[in-house]
Amino acid sequence: MDRVKIAVVGAGRLGGFHADKIAACDKSILAGIYDVDPAAARSAAEKHGVPAFDSLEAAAAAADAVTIAAPTRRHFELGEFFLRRGKHVLLEKPMTVTGSEARALRVAARAGNLVLQTGHTERFNPAWTAALSAIRSISGPAIFDARRISPYTFRCTDVGAVLDIMIHDLELVLSVAASPVRSVDAVSFEEFGGFEDACAAQVLFEDGSLARFFASRVEREAQRTMSVSARGRRVFLDFAARRAEVVSAAPEILDGGYAPEKTVFGEIRPKIPSFMQEHYKTELFEKIPIDPLQEEENLFADSILRGDAAERDRGAEAVELAGRILAACRKNGSR
Repeated sequence: MDRVKIAVVGAGRLGGFHADKIAACDKSILAGIYDVDPAAARSAAEKHGVPAFDSLEAAAAAADAVTIAAPTRRHFELGEFFLRRGKHVLLEKPMTVTGSEARALRVAARAGNLVLQTGHTERFNPAWTAALSAIRSISGPAIFDARRISPYTFRCTDVGAVLDIMIHDLELVLSVAASPVRSVDAVSFEEFGGFEDACAAQVLFEDGSLARFFASRVEREAQRTMSVSARGRRVFLDFAARRAEVVSAAPEILDGGYAPEKTVFGEIRPKIPSFMQEHYKTELFEKIPIDPLQEEENLFADSILRGDAAERDRGAEAVELAGRILAACRKNGSR
């Protein structure tokens, strides 16, 4: 096999984007599209000149793999359906609604030596990829501060803000965290009803690292940012602008050359206005030409062709942590 035949399940806005990227990848072939709404499936399929499947069974028979862009609460059912039939699966985020569902899908994928990938596109955001080596080089406890807010879109209303938008930052932090989670605390509130529309969470790791998350889908403006702070290193990420800034302390700072017992204020005072600029190096990464969704689909096809079934993300772990955050919200009297 030199190209992977991938079917898309879900012909909505996101499913259409995935179909475009699969068709544009030189390692994959768009096998066709399925949707519970036959008219939507036909419209999306006609754009690419591919079949509109009339059943899940037909989609499975025509494809080596499937990208699932259906409502979140159908992810487990659909993922299991295709994995049991020996098909590789890319599930849009979140992987599932519960941690037990995510674990079950992972077991099924491993049993069949199949690729199971979660659609966390921020992993491919050029801001993240540019700063990743700097983040991973941090030694000792780190402080993460993630903020992801947006106006209400009337989409993804079958889950709340934690599984809808905070999940991105949970997965990113877990992908670089050096130790297990020790404790979780969180509060949330509903604005439209049904599920939490905003949530603030604090996660403490065994190595002393701390992550703070705020997600809201009821704000007037959108923002997707994260900072990572540790001894000698600060990283600032703007996912929307696809921009990253890495600030690193000079060796003389880390070696204790300016420790309080070695510093005389009268002598250092003239240097203060330019001190930070002179002793902290700043690297700026911006305008990097990367299409995250295309990279995601490229990786999916490439993993299948190489026979690499290892999980490449923390999709299941992110769902597990989301569950702990929601449990903490309930414990604190919120949702």
